[in-house]
Amino acid sequence: MDFKYVPKEYRPIPFWSWNDKLETDETARQVNLMSDVGMGGFFMHARGGLKTEYMGDEWFENINSAIKGADENSMDAWAYDENGWPSGFGDSKVSGMGVNYQQKYLRLSKERPQDNIICETEYGWLYYEVNPFYIDVLDKNVVKEFINVAYQPYYDRFKNKIKGFFTDEPQVSRDGIPWSFVFEGEYKKRYNADLKMDLIGLYEPIRGYKTIRIQFWSMVTDLFSESYFKQIYDWCDERNLKLTGHLTLEETLSGQLTCNGACMPHYEYFHIPGI
Repeated sequence: MDFKYVPKEYRPIPFWSWNDKLETDETARQVNLMSDVGMGGFFMHARGGLKTEYMGDEWFENINSAIKGADENSMDAWAYDENGWPSGFGDSKVSGMGVNYQQKYLRLSKERPQDNIICETEYGWLYYEVNPFYIDVLDKNVVKEFINVAYQPYYDRFKNKIKGFFTDEPQVSRDGIPWSFVFEGEYKKRYNADLKMDLIGLYEPIRGYKTIRIQFWSMVTDLFSESYFKQIYDWCDERNLKLTGHLTLEETLSGQLTCNGACMPHYEYFHIPGI
């Protein structure tokens, strides 16, 4: 390689903040500027301040302008899969589809809750809270809807004119132990055990609690990997598109636990040719 002229495929690809009223001429001008200073491509990223309707006609007119400019400058144009972050809520379209699609947290209370009771234990009542602003990334059907909302429209319009997608900080939970309506059936299938009988072991040192915790968090990690990253990766791979991104709180193993289960298992689903 001639290091005085590095091919654009090896050059930096920055996040390009779309945070104002979009104009196709200005979009094209900024692509040329990025090329002039040596960028290899860009991620078209909706950010706070955006005054153009996200995923509306004008949005996609500007996407088209950016793609055209990238092609003229031998750059790679990448889509970012959300209006802000974390990825998954689909500009509130997916999270707005009701409780079955929304993120949930497991809770333990000494007093009987009014709603969303899972079971009663000798230590109190187990129930779930709902976060209406994000989604259940542990449910394949929910993530499939996110793909329909956030990915399919790009492919319908541009096919392989974009390089691929960036997915940003999808997460199981940021507020304690997660809950999902798919848990009970999945736990029974995996371990031939009643999750309701074991759940209190996530809070109290009952007999076998260490095994319960390992089983539970292994299930969470697998469900997240399979439902989110594998499903999105497979969708992209089938269309010859790339997928990149990152998880939240990757810095420490303990920090990863409630957010992701663990980060590294997600990479097992990515096919690397020749390996």
